[in-house]
Amino acid sequence: MTQNSNKLSRRTVLAAGAVLPLLATGTAMAGDRPTTFAGVGKKAPAFSAPLRGGGTFSNKNFAGKVTIVEFFGLWCPDCMADAPNVAELAGLVRATPGVQFVAIHTRGRYGRWGSLDNFFKEKGYSYPVAIDDDSAVYKAFGIQWVPSYLIIDANGVVRDFTTDLGVSGLGAKGLLARALKFKQHKPK
Repeated sequence: MTQNSNKLSRRTVLAAGAVLPLLATGTAMAGDRPTTFAGVGKKAPAFSAPLRGGGTFSNKNFAGKVTIVEFFGLWCPDCMADAPNVAELAGLVRATPGVQFVAIHTRGRYGRWGSLDNFFKEKGYSYPVAIDDDSAVYKAFGIQWVPSYLIIDANGVVRDFTTDLGVSGLGAKGLLARALKFKQHKPK
């Protein structure tokens, strides 16, 4: 065996090692972004997280409404690129009966702003944000990328998933249109 074929063999083994865990989780990838989510069709996990400004948000808040959930971080450049789409989405959702929106900030890193309050004040945004500093909610859902968006029906079942509203071209209106398809799933 030549030295080159040995290197090729090692590369093949390394590539397989990177792909096999994704196949095991049922996740398809486009570049470095997941295009599928193994949690679709499953009940959202039980969780509770404090809300910025007070109160809590938990899986119990899903009952009776379609919920769009964004997982994001102020430390994440893709999340910051999506921020204007998220602000638009939050405004559209506020005007849409039977649908709600919550963002979940994960990993406890706040980038140049140092806090969620500083970010929201600078940008002029206003929407509910649950704080997941220890990433427990992120892990419970099995999220692998931020920003990630889940659509959860009124029964608490994850119905849809996407990443990066701007990169995907879906935008705020496109995600809301996808969420509205699940309004017919009435609470049990």
